[in-house]
Amino acid sequence: MDVSQAILKRSSIRKWKSAPVEREKIEKVLEAGRRAPSWGNSQPWRFIVVQDKTKKGELANAAGGQDVVRDAPVVIVCCGLVEAFSRKMQRQSLKQLMEVGALAWSDDVLDNVVLESDLFAPYRLGEQVMTIKAGEQIMIAIAYMTLEAVNQGLGTCWVGAMSAKDTHTVMNLPSGLFVHDLIPLGYPDEDPDPRPRKPLDQISFWEKYQ
Repeated sequence: MDVSQAILKRSSIRKWKSAPVEREKIEKVLEAGRRAPSWGNSQPWRFIVVQDKTKKGELANAAGGQDVVRDAPVVIVCCGLVEAFSRKMQRQSLKQLMEVGALAWSDDVLDNVVLESDLFAPYRLGEQVMTIKAGEQIMIAIAYMTLEAVNQGLGTCWVGAMSAKDTHTVMNLPSGLFVHDLIPLGYPDEDPDPRPRKPLDQISFWEKYQ
């Protein structure tokens, strides 16, 4: 299946077959997320695979009792590492890009211009901004994962309606990690039609907004 087919076929799945998902397929979905682009190659995402029935029930409760979470064979808890946008980590990431020729900066420019600029240094604007920036990258990875799930004959549903605080507690996560979304994963037991999308000429413009 090519990417265009996966994009057209993808839909939110909320009913699951009871069949377990093979580890190989789960790992291919995770690998798709790992290959996603991120700002400065920061890779702030962390993915926790949950298959335990009791734990899935606790996650469902943190998500307002949603059966799509409770009944899924697999739930991937998508988390972000705030530290990925700290000064130390940003310098490491940008330095790697400099070493491969992607960025034509000197060490002096990196340390005294780039890392002192609000434009390139989210850490200067506080933890909330770093969390938002990490969340942007996680969403890209999740998009890749949902498409690879389709390629593997699986379904997903992007669950953002949940208590990040309660999920954090359920998963006993360290303080430097925040919860972004839950991604239930399994073999679909439904084949819903794609939800309607606005026509292209209503959402895209050439040269200027009209």
